[in-house]
Amino acid sequence: MPDPSPKPVILVVDDNPANRYAFEAVLEKNYQVVVAESGEQAVEQCRHQDFAVVVLDVRMPGMDGFETAEALRRMERTSSTPIIFTSAYEQTIAQMTRGYVAGATDFLFSPVDSELLKLKVGTYVQIYQRHELLRQKVQELNQSLRILHAELARRGIAVTRLRDQMKQVEQDASELTRQASDLT
Repeated sequence: MPDPSPKPVILVVDDNPANRYAFEAVLEKNYQVVVAESGEQAVEQCRHQDFAVVVLDVRMPGMDGFETAEALRRMERTSSTPIIFTSAYEQTIAQMTRGYVAGATDFLFSPVDSELLKLKVGTYVQIYQRHELLRQKVQELNQSLRILHAELARRGIAVTRLRDQMKQVEQDASELTRQASDLT
């Protein structure tokens, strides 16, 4: 029998194979882990798949972590995906500020503590899942609203009860949209 609730998918981006292997080993019990060896590869994977969290190395040849985060933030699919930067270098306020400006959600400094990695990823997965649930509910409410509008047009303007239901659905959708924006 297939698993009714698939594991959340985490993207680990690091040019160092040992780091990729270590992160995968820590996370694979609770998550489906996809790895990328470069920023370019990460951006390409994000074009085709949704990820609950991206664990992203800051220093990589070619497209570094900052450039990768900026590219991910420009993509609609990953504009609000949590990004956890990992870094063994320059643990300074300036580097962290640059990371947050680029789109980081959080930082982990090397050597990365496996328990802290699990806790941080778990927290951001929960936030991502709540955001996705709210997004789905808003879509469902908007679909219901379209159906109600079509029904109203079909039946005519005299259906007061249908209008009242539509108003309630609009209010619910607005409230869920507000809650979803509070999460990001």
